[in-house]
Amino acid sequence: MLDQNTDRTYWMIGAVVVVAILIGASKVAFPDLFNKVITKFTSTLTAGFVHFPIDSLMSFFL
Repeated sequence: MLDQNTDRTYWMIGAVVVVAILIGASKVAFPDLFNKVITKFTSTLTAGFVHFPIDSLMSFFL
């Protein structure tokens, strides 16, 4: 049983290393594209959060 868990752990670590290498290679090979993707994700994540003023939150509960 421990052999299966160890094997799965090694595969997981290997997958993380491969993905890290791919991300690093893409950052070196295509820095402009990489920065555009990061900027797009950052703007999407910050725009996705809703900011309510305190007065509107209080009127919702009253």
